[in-house]
Amino acid sequence: MEPVYTPKLTVSFAVDLEVEYDPFKGRTHEQVAAALQETLDNLLFEVSPKVVGVCTSITAIESND
Repeated sequence: MEPVYTPKLTVSFAVDLEVEYDPFKGRTHEQVAAALQETLDNLLFEVSPKVVGVCTSITAIESND
């Protein structure tokens, strides 16, 4: 039996998140961004069983002091 082809889409988004940051918790800006990225990746997989792949990238980190 031949496998059934399932068409797929690649959907790209640009998302800016503003988060509260406490520098006294010992995490750098980059570490906070990486933790948020991991959480976002996990959530995208949980949203739907039809999500079969996630690729996110951090494009900028700005401090808004």
